[in-house]
Amino acid sequence: MILEIQHETCFDYTEPVKESVTEVRMQPVSDDHQTCQSFHLKVNPGTQQFWYDDGFGNSVHHFDILGAHSQVRILAASVVETHPRRHDLDASKASWPLNLDSATLEVLDFLRFRGPVRGTPRLDPLVEELRPQSGAALGPFVFAVSHHIHTHYEYARDVTLVNSPIDHLLEKRKGVCQDFSHLMVALLRSFGVPARYVSGYIHRANQESQSHAWCEAWLPDLGWVGLDPTNDCIVHDHFVKVAVGRDFTDVPPNKGVYRGRGEEAISVRVETRALERMPSLSWQQQLPALNIPLTAVAGRKGLGPGHPDEESQQQQQ
Repeated sequence: MILEIQHETCFDYTEPVKESVTEVRMQPVSDDHQTCQSFHLKVNPGTQQFWYDDGFGNSVHHFDILGAHSQVRILAASVVETHPRRHDLDASKASWPLNLDSATLEVLDFLRFRGPVRGTPRLDPLVEELRPQSGAALGPFVFAVSHHIHTHYEYARDVTLVNSPIDHLLEKRKGVCQDFSHLMVALLRSFGVPARYVSGYIHRANQESQSHAWCEAWLPDLGWVGLDPTNDCIVHDHFVKVAVGRDFTDVPPNKGVYRGRGEEAISVRVETRALERMPSLSWQQQLPALNIPLTAVAGRKGLGPGHPDEESQQQQQ
């Protein structure tokens, strides 16, 4: 499948700010399951852009806008070709408890609890409820964990925050895909299965497109396998991966700070289109207008009198 993705973010300030520093993780990865054929990042006001790979291999673009400005608009546009997935969880020979002798240090890094994926007494009853029998096949087990979250927790916006720990979902039994993914990561790590958080997009034909989050579990004979507890499925060619990390704090679509007294409001929109063929080399000059309204999300804090010197991210998925 060939997908064109547009992700627009708008920062508006109640009064002009002196400077804003931003980094974004919006460029899709290229791996065995997808190829990012082209990526274009447009920033207004115009400024020089820089780029680096972070410690997890994610592409990070960053820029600094100097001088008074009341608005910043970021448009990330991508053309991604996704490939069929052939992961058959039932075919995995891995069993519980998982033998990690073949795991690299990079894989073992996804076993630790940290940030929103933290150990909490509220998690203990669920761990006991889902605990597999010794020798149980891990492929069906990791899908069963995903299915349990899908069937026992309600998808609901504006119940949790971007920095909510898994306690909030466990207590309220409501949340968004970010919360569902954090809970699945926590459960798998509780059983000694490496698990990581994935940020990206999901294309839904004739439905609203959206940024999305899911979980990847590591099995020795399959490698990283994507599972989406929000939609109760194994990740397929309608999913586009942008970044991976230990949890959301490693992979926010944007984060940064600004210097000024004004309050910041952030709004975003995402739209995906399935294409019949690869577009021309000048595709970014012919992008169709986005047909969906901007959606407001929480803003960042500024650096100024009464504001702490901190770097914060905002966009809940």
